[in-house]
Amino acid sequence: MDTTEVLKYLDELVFAQTGKHLDSLQRAIIKGVINGRKYADIAKEYQCTRGHAKDEAYALWQLLSEALGEDLNKSNFRACVERLGIDKSKYKSQIIGHYVIGGSINNCPNPSEANEKSELGNFEFFVKEATSVNGKSNNIETARKLAKLETIPRLIKIGLTAEQIAQVLDMPLEEVEQRLQ
Repeated sequence: MDTTEVLKYLDELVFAQTGKHLDSLQRAIIKGVINGRKYADIAKEYQCTRGHAKDEAYALWQLLSEALGEDLNKSNFRACVERLGIDKSKYKSQIIGHYVIGGSINNCPNPSEANEKSELGNFEFFVKEATSVNGKSNNIETARKLAKLETIPRLIKIGLTAEQIAQVLDMPLEEVEQRLQ
């Protein structure tokens, strides 16, 4: 696991969410947990008490849990990082939650093309659905619905949860969750 890449990604994520970068103790906690160290060892290296390191770690797990939309703690952090693909090099795709952040070089099939095909299929479905209602075209509603659906991945990228998106777009939560699958 590339600790530098994980730290860089998490720092950018926290900064996007809070406007603040990870501080040196938070960085030491992340490095220590990735390397399987105990809070007492991290505290000793950082020259603070074990209690202070644990308190800061708790706040850090809460912050990262909110940012990643996952319940994080010391025990599941490594597994979560590996599952979400945060430890990939910047030249490979990173899967975060239900969307892909592409790097400079992507050796995998282009996920954006698959996304575009999926969105085209959604568009065709909604056009057929809208035109079949009383035989009249309902282009405005179709366009609104499509625009909302296309907005969901971008809102996820900036850190909103499915519940927040449903509220903001005035859509049923089930529709938002279906779009994320």
